[in-house]
Amino acid sequence: MIIMPETPETHDEIVEIKKEVRDIRQTQDAQIYQDREKWEALLDKTVDDDTDLMRVLLAVDGLKSAKDIEKETTIYQMKCWRLLSKLERAGIISKLEQTKKGSPVFIKSRWYRILRLDEKVQKKHSSLSPPQAPVQVQEDSNEAEQQGS
Repeated sequence: MIIMPETPETHDEIVEIKKEVRDIRQTQDAQIYQDREKWEALLDKTVDDDTDLMRVLLAVDGLKSAKDIEKETTIYQMKCWRLLSKLERAGIISKLEQTKKGSPVFIKSRWYRILRLDEKVQKKHSSLSPPQAPVQVQEDSNEAEQQGS
């Protein structure tokens, strides 16, 4: 493959395109913040009180494959893939072009990441999940004796 050196005109064009892309992205980000209620309503409608769906969504990170998410969440394959498909149809996640060992890799939508909606999902999931039993910490007998003295 022959690589042609960049001409000054091409360089200037690339710089201009980068500026335009940055401007478009800033405009979109501002619009996403303005439409926060709309995006949260879409998320709430899609996720509802489905804790399995929340677990799948929280596991999506742009690195894990569907198979990895299935293992991490311990949700059986058909259900996990159905939940991923539901999130994808709603526009909350999307498939990346690359795969991991033949299994699709998903990423959260830009608006979801910008609005940091993982925090909202995590909070809702915690409120719906059965509380974990508190961990009893065993006091060291020497410590107990020292405090008693």
